[in-house]
Amino acid sequence: MEKKSSDIWNHFSVINNEKAKCSYCSNPISYKGGSTTNLTKHLKRKHYVQYEARKIPRLEMVEQNLDEHEPDEPNEKRPQTSQPQTLSCQPSTTTNINTKKTHPLQTRVDSYIMKPISLNKQKILDEQLAIMIAKEFQPFSLVENEEFKKFVHLLNPGYKLPSRKTVSKSLLPQLLNETKERVKNTLNNAQFIAFTTDGWTSINNDSFVAVTVHFIHTTECVLKSFLLGCFNFEKSHSSNNLSVFLKDCFNEWNISEKIKVAVTDNAANITAAIKMNKNWRHIPCLAHTINLIAQAGLEEINHVYKKVKKVVEFFKRSTQSYKKLKNAQTQMGYPELKLIQDVTTRWNSTFDMFQRCILIKEPLISTIAIIGNVDNLTNEDFEIMQHYCEIFKPFKEATVELSSEKGVSISKVLIITQMLHSHIKNNIQNIQLPHTIHLMLSKMLTKADKKFEGIENQRVLTEATLLDPRFKKKAFDNHIIYQRTYDQIVEKIAAIIKRNKNNDEHNINTPLNNNAIENETSEIWKHFDAQVSTPTLSTPTSEAIEEIDRYISEPLLDRKSDPLKWWNNRRNIYPNLFEMMLLRLCVPSSSVPCERIFSKAGYTISERRSRLSLKNVEILMFLNSNY
Repeated sequence: MEKKSSDIWNHFSVINNEKAKCSYCSNPISYKGGSTTNLTKHLKRKHYVQYEARKIPRLEMVEQNLDEHEPDEPNEKRPQTSQPQTLSCQPSTTTNINTKKTHPLQTRVDSYIMKPISLNKQKILDEQLAIMIAKEFQPFSLVENEEFKKFVHLLNPGYKLPSRKTVSKSLLPQLLNETKERVKNTLNNAQFIAFTTDGWTSINNDSFVAVTVHFIHTTECVLKSFLLGCFNFEKSHSSNNLSVFLKDCFNEWNISEKIKVAVTDNAANITAAIKMNKNWRHIPCLAHTINLIAQAGLEEINHVYKKVKKVVEFFKRSTQSYKKLKNAQTQMGYPELKLIQDVTTRWNSTFDMFQRCILIKEPLISTIAIIGNVDNLTNEDFEIMQHYCEIFKPFKEATVELSSEKGVSISKVLIITQMLHSHIKNNIQNIQLPHTIHLMLSKMLTKADKKFEGIENQRVLTEATLLDPRFKKKAFDNHIIYQRTYDQIVEKIAAIIKRNKNNDEHNINTPLNNNAIENETSEIWKHFDAQVSTPTLSTPTSEAIEEIDRYISEPLLDRKSDPLKWWNNRRNIYPNLFEMMLLRLCVPSSSVPCERIFSKAGYTISERRSRLSLKNVEILMFLNSNY
């Protein structure tokens, strides 16, 4: 075939006498009659950077990829890449283009003449695109967005964006399979697993059930959490259906035998579903319990709550009124703070709403007085809000602390419930509080008595508390509860010791040889030798008692320190307690992890992403949480 002389052929390859293939997008372009006009037009229209790069003078003798090689001469320095480089189309003054010395033009030629990227590079970029879509909840149609395509082209003209179909049918499923495999491998390193589950209905009226698992990585001794799935659940949420669903879910992940504890709200259906499996223990979500106590108290100050809520809603609706409030804050020397609107189901958002009103009390009252379109708040209203916030501050702190997924929290439940209970009782005795606040506290105490009743009988909670080196015996107000917990742990440790022992091995001190005693002529040692010749039996129970007593006698760990680091350093000192710790300290104290999943799910199933299939919602939720 005759050699093509036009430099356009640096960007195309011949298919036949009528068509050529673009080196960047692989599209066939017609060049009938040998004319390269269509080829030039295509390059200019679709690959503008490469088209402009043709204007740069060709330096055929310049060594390729100069930036990747060191200069031959030790003292020769490269141009500083941090300094701007100017491309010149003037002839070079260099007389010998074979020299190794670098011309400013030469160092940038290759960067402007883009070539198709390798298959490996294409794969890496495709995978990162899929990760971005999953982690940032971007719609699949992003790859069809013209401005995004231009942006990507400027970043890397050689990269060809995959189609929307490729993203949904190939890239995301492949990423899903890889992530699932990684999660399974990590779950293999879990000895005991706890789970949380909750239900949710989307704006499209689709029902979902989420399941999260929590465990302590045996080797690393750190807490791990995964979302097993946010599943579309079309059946009725009966206890039987939920029980079967959970069992099937755990069987699919091959972790059924490792599941020990469930943490959920107190809904009758899920509570009954968990009780259907005798190997699972159920722990009520403490965050939900606190919410119920708070809501009970709020009923007694409902008149103030409604009044404040109307004020906040008014300013949220009226832009002009909000501007006046903002100006009032500035003029009166207050920081510019926005009013906070509460969410009915979240008592702590009511706390935030009241607290914000208190912080900007004077500007708020002044602005309402000027506008006059809403009932103003009185000093009595602010007094009620102030008392409410003071009383509920410990509840807010407890909710935040117990909802964290980053540290051990189950061992704090007993202590926190005791402190909250005492906090309510102490405030009731304060005769200086307004009558309305006393009524609020009485309602809270009644609800707390009911919800906290029998909490000290929860083995998971008491054993976790004793096994936390920050608390141990100090966390127990009642010695009877402590002794019962101590005995339970001894029993479990003894079972572990017995299981680990070989049936043929007995931890019995070897008796002295009787012949040796008989032959012993010294009368001094006769009595002693007779005593030690009697076998001393060491039982699993005695070993268990010895191990836990040594543990309890150690100084308490600082409350803000990580108990898992402490245990990791002592896993060989207390090997049987360590195994027991893996069972108890892996349990979360609330089902908030599932609720956070639903917050993400609500964002995913927005109007912008309404075309997502339910299957793709499940895929995106899994990848977003676990990748």
